[in-house]
Amino acid sequence: MITDSVGLRPGVACPIRSSLLPKVHRPGCRRAAEQSCATSLSAGWTTNRLLSVSPFNGRQIVRLERKCTTSAVATASTAFTTQKDLSLRNGANVKVIVEQTENNDQIISIESDVQAGRLLLHWGVEGGKNYKGGWRLPGASARPEGTVQYKDRALQTPFRLDTNGRARVVLHLDGEEASDFLNFVLKDDATNTWYDNNGTNFKVPLRADATSAATRVDQLPKDLCDKWAWVRWDHAGRPERAGGAAANEYDRGVAEMRELLARGRTLDELWRVAEGKWKYSDYRKKVIIPALGEVTAPAVAPPPQQQKQQQQQAESGNGNGGAAALPRIPDDLLGVQAYILWERAGKPDGADFSGESRRVITEQLQSGATLEEVARRLNYTPKTGSSGTTSNGSSQAPTPTSSMDGGAPVPAESRTVVQPAQVGTPLGTPKRNPLDMIKRTKPAPVLSAVRDVVERPLDFLVQRFAVDPTTRWRRTYPLGSKAELLVVVRQEDEKSPVRVDLVTDAASTVVLHWGVCQPGTRDWAMPDDSLHPEGSVVMHKAVETPFLNCDDDECDVEISGAKVPLQRITINLSPDNRLGAVTFVLRSSDSTMWYKDAGGNFVVPLPSKDGPVEVIAPDVTKDELSRTIIDAEVNSSQWTLMHRFNKAADLIAEVLNGYYEIDVAAALSRIFVWLRYSATRHLTWQRNYNTQPRILSAAQERLTNAIANAHGRTSGEAQEWVRAMLTTVGRGGDGQKIRDEILHIMHRNHIPERKGLWMEEWHQKLHNNTTPDDVHICEAYLAFLESGGNLGVYWRVLSDAGITRQRLESFDRAITLEPEYYGDKRDALIRDFRNYLGILKAVHSGADLSASANAAGNRIPAGARGWLAYVLSHLGDTQILPLLEACVEARTELAPALTGSRELLYLDLALEDQARQAAERGVGAAGFGAAAFMRPLLQNLCLSLGNNEEICYCLKAWNELPSSVRNGGRPNKEEALLAVAVINRIRRALAEISDRAVNRIGDISKAYGRSFGVERWAYELFAEEVIRGGPAFAVSLVVTAIEPMLRNAAALGAWQVISPVEATGVVDVVTGLHEVQDKTYDIPTVLIAEQVTGEEEIPEGAVAVITPDAPDVLSHVSVRARNMRVLFATCHDEQPLKQLREARGKWLHFTPSASGAVTWTETSAPQNNDEGAVAHAAAARPTKGLKIEVPTWCGRWVVGMDEYKDGVVGAKSKNLAKLRGRLPPKIHLPSSVTLPFGCFEQALELPENKQLKQALSDTVSRISVRAASSSSSPSSVVTGLLTGLGSLVGLSGNGQGNTAHTNHSPAELLAECRRLAMQVVVPRQVRDELEKAMRAAGIPPPENEERWALALDALRGVWASKYNDRAYYSLRKAGLDFNSVRMAVLVQRVVPAQYAFVIHTRNPSNNDEREVFCELVKGLGESLVSGMVPGSAVAFKAVKDSAGLQSPEVLCYASKSEAMFVRDSLIFRSDSNGEDLEGYAGAGLYDSITMDPSVLTKIDYMEDRLVQDPGFRRDLMSRICRLGVDIEKALSSAQDVEGVVAPDGSITVVQTRPQV
Repeated sequence: MITDSVGLRPGVACPIRSSLLPKVHRPGCRRAAEQSCATSLSAGWTTNRLLSVSPFNGRQIVRLERKCTTSAVATASTAFTTQKDLSLRNGANVKVIVEQTENNDQIISIESDVQAGRLLLHWGVEGGKNYKGGWRLPGASARPEGTVQYKDRALQTPFRLDTNGRARVVLHLDGEEASDFLNFVLKDDATNTWYDNNGTNFKVPLRADATSAATRVDQLPKDLCDKWAWVRWDHAGRPERAGGAAANEYDRGVAEMRELLARGRTLDELWRVAEGKWKYSDYRKKVIIPALGEVTAPAVAPPPQQQKQQQQQAESGNGNGGAAALPRIPDDLLGVQAYILWERAGKPDGADFSGESRRVITEQLQSGATLEEVARRLNYTPKTGSSGTTSNGSSQAPTPTSSMDGGAPVPAESRTVVQPAQVGTPLGTPKRNPLDMIKRTKPAPVLSAVRDVVERPLDFLVQRFAVDPTTRWRRTYPLGSKAELLVVVRQEDEKSPVRVDLVTDAASTVVLHWGVCQPGTRDWAMPDDSLHPEGSVVMHKAVETPFLNCDDDECDVEISGAKVPLQRITINLSPDNRLGAVTFVLRSSDSTMWYKDAGGNFVVPLPSKDGPVEVIAPDVTKDELSRTIIDAEVNSSQWTLMHRFNKAADLIAEVLNGYYEIDVAAALSRIFVWLRYSATRHLTWQRNYNTQPRILSAAQERLTNAIANAHGRTSGEAQEWVRAMLTTVGRGGDGQKIRDEILHIMHRNHIPERKGLWMEEWHQKLHNNTTPDDVHICEAYLAFLESGGNLGVYWRVLSDAGITRQRLESFDRAITLEPEYYGDKRDALIRDFRNYLGILKAVHSGADLSASANAAGNRIPAGARGWLAYVLSHLGDTQILPLLEACVEARTELAPALTGSRELLYLDLALEDQARQAAERGVGAAGFGAAAFMRPLLQNLCLSLGNNEEICYCLKAWNELPSSVRNGGRPNKEEALLAVAVINRIRRALAEISDRAVNRIGDISKAYGRSFGVERWAYELFAEEVIRGGPAFAVSLVVTAIEPMLRNAAALGAWQVISPVEATGVVDVVTGLHEVQDKTYDIPTVLIAEQVTGEEEIPEGAVAVITPDAPDVLSHVSVRARNMRVLFATCHDEQPLKQLREARGKWLHFTPSASGAVTWTETSAPQNNDEGAVAHAAAARPTKGLKIEVPTWCGRWVVGMDEYKDGVVGAKSKNLAKLRGRLPPKIHLPSSVTLPFGCFEQALELPENKQLKQALSDTVSRISVRAASSSSSPSSVVTGLLTGLGSLVGLSGNGQGNTAHTNHSPAELLAECRRLAMQVVVPRQVRDELEKAMRAAGIPPPENEERWALALDALRGVWASKYNDRAYYSLRKAGLDFNSVRMAVLVQRVVPAQYAFVIHTRNPSNNDEREVFCELVKGLGESLVSGMVPGSAVAFKAVKDSAGLQSPEVLCYASKSEAMFVRDSLIFRSDSNGEDLEGYAGAGLYDSITMDPSVLTKIDYMEDRLVQDPGFRRDLMSRICRLGVDIEKALSSAQDVEGVVAPDGSITVVQTRPQV
């Protein structure tokens, strides 16, 4: 029974009776009571009972008893009542009664007599708090029972029958829900029949003033305004407009719609025009001009002179010249007045108060006020000189200035005041499911023609010298005509002579023109006579040596059965030479051809006493495609952009047709690198050839069409590189217009074609060889004109574009003069060159937004046009968020039509660039408000990437965060913890994007750069600049801006100390901890490791590991760091990390603080006799003296839980047996059987494994012998270790060594052991006993032979993990023999896991025995402990008392991107005798393997019940913490527990061992 309260006016009796039902709707008391009854009827109620009437705050409160749920209704006097009778097309009627109280609450009754199976009210409202246009959907409190939301567009409420059989819906819009209009149609849901108002909605005013309110600017939907701006721009011929002109046209369009609505046109009609259903040109003729005249016609901004005249007329007050001219109103004063008017109007979105502002101030001036008085009334101080007027309103006369002295003063209309960027108000973008944006990789392009591998004569020699141990340096150079030159530097050892061989397959005889360089310089010097090969001739400062035919075995090369003649020169140098390099060029014997290295000398570095030869870089350009590119670029005597573009188009086609034996993505990335070097002016744009504009534009068009075709035939990463190519080349087009229009401009403005004029020099360049530089030259000239002839402005614009005076003078048709200023032609030249700039951009600038939108034309999807119109009219806007949203939403609407469409691809790139620019403008000034940029920027990145799945999941996770985070508000601690987890996932995804790009183009860009002769800085920074110019960089800016504030709000700080230990050591910086895990440091070392996965071993001698990575607190490496007393900490702040990297080589002392931070001080290296040195040495190496007891085989292949005893099975099995009967009934233990110690060794004794045993024994002995020799060295542990490793790879003291063991590292030998172990034949008896034991334990055995094969492979895998690298290095550091390890294998059924957890019953972060610490992940626990899945788990802790266990504290939420799952299967767990030695952390050294492979699945923790349901989370964490305490009590020691939570919530402990 529910009680409602209904408020009545004081002094009015209430006529409600239990049987009274309303027949008419009357105001006042009866209206309130009857409305309540009507509400009961509409909800299906049949009885009401009056309980009481009592006064409350001056009103009578009627208490009603009802038999179902309803809501409270408070009423006051009626302020507004209206009734509308509407007719439907089938003759039925609809009656709408609206009542509005003095409190502005609204009650709407909709009745209908339509005969329908199930009648629905399909409705929405206009108006209300924060209304932004379109239909607004009221909140839950205003939705009658049964209301559902229809596609985020409308609400649908079922009609209920009253006693008269009329269908009725009653709506209550109270408080903030009160609105201006009700929009609705009816729907018969049974027959899917709609009843509307002759094709439009029924629209009922809900306020007395609603009719006039309908025409306010803030009532126009933003999307409609944007699309209206688009159709007007399209109607005007898509003119080029500056930002101000575009914004003015946007406002004119809004004003046009307001006037149309005020004259009775409907909003639906405007929508039809905006969406293209009614052409704007037709609508203009039939509706706009008859109604409004020509006033609002969209137009290009008038010339400056005309603008000035219009402005003067506007400022005159009446424009008739009859009154005295008023002073010019400063723009800043107009802005202040407009802002105040906007605030008074409720800050409506999209409203323009500039006209009203001018009217208000003009009226005050006309009444006699001065500008100063107007400013004082507004509490504003005008900016000095901002208006060009004096304090009395008189104009200041500009002082003439010579252009040589800096140019004439800038006209007032060209001056712009840069406003600070603001976050801005969101536009209200549609909700999208980010996972719908995931791009699925299509099959690789069909190879229509596969070309045979091209054999090159020198390939055989290249491969031979690559494996020759005496090779110190080698390189292959293209010579043109498919000929190559191979240069090899060889030296056996430091005491041996140096031999330089130059071999070529050139068809004609060539001559070496050479010299030498001293170390550290490239200066050419004459070589000593003793170095001259036979036949050498001394020239001026050089030696010339002819190549001779090479007939010895080394040059015996055949291609397709035919011997290829090679030519060779050998230069021999003594071992004590003091030379740095050999430098040379080649020429043909007749001197008609010269061969150079990218236009310069070839340089071959030499090893010498003064320094070793440079390290040989990977030969990444040996593929046929790279050779072709380099050969064309370096050896073509005539080469321009036209040649390069045509060649690139050919190569793209060949790549797609399978002509090259490299991955398609790799091939396309190579072409991108080449084209980007061209676009950034690092390659020549003109060499010995002139290209007419029309020919260049044709080549551009051919290339860009080839790129667009490739975009349609590729997907994933390959498509990403294809798209990137379009950023390097303009679209092409009508290049002839470039040539013709410059002449027309000169003729129209009477500028002569004669030498000595800047414009004539530029004209000659345009005529002969136009390039993308001309776009920037035109922009600079326009800036020069607009500034009144300021040459400083001209040079500044050129400089910003990277064009120097030297570059202008280097053109084949040089530009040596500076532009002339024609004051009388200024306005006409500005107009002409704005148009000319558009022509240049159409050809050269692919990613220019206006040019791209114009070129795309009607290809642009209708859904994108409104967003695009907003962007075009708000370029450079200080309101960053709406501009970002519009850019990204336009891109989203373009995406389905993008594939293979050149014009849409260019438009997409231009929008992406605008989003990046907006983000870079706004992030710095936004503070934490930049968080509002994250959603559109992540969506922007999703649209750009080829492989975007992870970023789509990041976007989904971000969207699920609380609004206090997403909107840049003030999140509480819990909200900030959630946000930090998502930020960590985003940061990791950005790192993967960066690494993927660097791995793909890093080496290639450097190799190409060297081959092209590019400056070193350019190719060293190439990959970084590509990343920084992409959409991922904008996201990283936001992460950097907001992460410190989120971590502060979450009380996390910059540090996470995993192993809190003081440490002193010398700093070393490494890329990844895995790279040095087998290294031994002879002095205490602090490692700054950029990457730590969690499964590495901490190298011997390391006293601290500091990383920006975030391994789990309970990962293998974390546990071992605590056990070894090594400082292990994660730093989330780049500034401390930067300081530590810069301290490389310095001695630092680190101290973890009680607050969870890490501080350090610089110290000095300890002396050998210092006490500190002893401490350092002790910290550098773990305590040794442990011993592994080797158990004997018990004689059984399989034992059950009743037989788990010491010496038979390991601690995992024994602890499970001990827990039986000691845990609460709700906690499960899995049934288990174990293969005891010694089974693997016993299997090796079988005859079928005899040879395998011998091979394994030999390999193990080689490892053991080396390890023994290293420990017995008399010098030191480190020296002995290095000696042992040297012998291990086949090196002895005299340099000879055992050749059979040469180059075998410990890792290689251990891998060989694992390979051999996987081949062990498992006796049939093992399988039979295992099956029998499993059935007895209730474990289903494998169903068939195929499944048994998988099971035995998993068993072998666990045995083979005895030879894991990390286990070997860990045991070696502890002084333990890895061959003493015996592997028992625990076999269990995989428990279905919704979550997996690890418990440490003593908090490992602070060693507090009063706290239990836990980590939790979705899926299998392997993703938590192994390091296979990067990111953090859900971490929590609890104090071990009843209150603490009831309310665990969340320390961090999960940031992992994936979870591991497996089908119903078996798991084989390692249970060795080397894992749980006292004082030694052996956990995680060996493998546990599921019979079926686990599957990595993308997940979103933010949507999981663990995050969304606080009650569920608290209960689950409490149960896990209590479990840890129970197990600790049962086993009487701190425990390391692993378990799982099943989908039904039940908990199973899968293993436990003593916590170390």
